Amino acid sequence: MKMTRSARVGCGILLFIALFVIWYSVASTYDYSALAGTYVFHKNGESCTLHLGSDQTFVQELSRSGGIQRAQGHWHSYGESHVSFSDEFLKVSGEEMNAAGQAHGEFDKWLGMFPTLVLAPLPDGPTFRKKLFR
Repeated sequence: MKMTRSARVGCGILLFIALFVIWYSVASTYDYSALAGTYVFHKNGESCTLHLGSDQTFVQELSRSGGIQRAQGHWHSYGESHVSFSDEFLKVSGEEMNAAGQAHGEFDKWLGMFPTLVLAPLPDGPTFRKKLFR
């Protein structure tokens, strides 16, 4: 049985709408479970791995100058995509702290789907990329 041209166009439009709705639901979500995961930063011989938990906890491992430091603490998302970290957060090169001395930044999503974390100074601060695979 052949589909008419108008039926194919109608199916194409429905498929486009369905894909757009799925993309938008992912792109517009900045809740803790959507942002949780492992983020990595590499620059000038410094390497940092940051595990953000959906329970608002973080575990950080910072490697520089042959030494490794580890920290655990809490993170708080506010506004649409901003984030701040508890005092335990280890400062990385090029990062600026807020007036209270805490690390802070903003999440962004490349193509609306792949989160990155940019620490202050915004928008050119240290950028952490979310690992897509373990």
